Amino acid sequence: MDRLVITNVEVYRAIADDAYQEMAQLLKAGRRPKADGSPGWIITFDPNQTSFKRAMISIVFTGMWLEALMHLLIVRDYGEDKFKEYDWKSYEEKLTLLGCQEQELLRRVKRFRESRKFLVHEKAHFDDGEIKTAQDEAENAHEVLVAIHEYFSE
Repeated sequence: MDRLVITNVEVYRAIADDAYQEMAQLLKAGRRPKADGSPGWIITFDPNQTSFKRAMISIVFTGMWLEALMHLLIVRDYGEDKFKEYDWKSYEEKLTLLGCQEQELLRRVKRFRESRKFLVHEKAHFDDGEIKTAQDEAENAHEVLVAIHEYFSE
């Protein structure tokens, strides 16, 4: 007997995508070429940090979407007991269980998992020499969202 599954997975995907698209538009609108023609951009300061906020929304809702999707697919394909076994495992382990062997996608998912944790659970930290921006990580998150959506839509 099939059970009715109620999920917000598509709503989470839409929120993540909408926030990413708005962030990308804000970034494009907020920069212009240097007046002297040299390489690079002049970035307009945004005192409200709107592109950062949209990047964070995109990252958080991509995580919510991925969690909901993994739950849906694992329960559908393997049952609730298998999901309980995998509930606290990494996205990469869950995707591997579901048959994903694409190493580049798994690498991007690992990056997403690590950056999402870093950004969402911000702690005061010392400079480790690596510069990460929420906007760059939102771009990676969006690419993960699109790739996984396409992978499981085939």
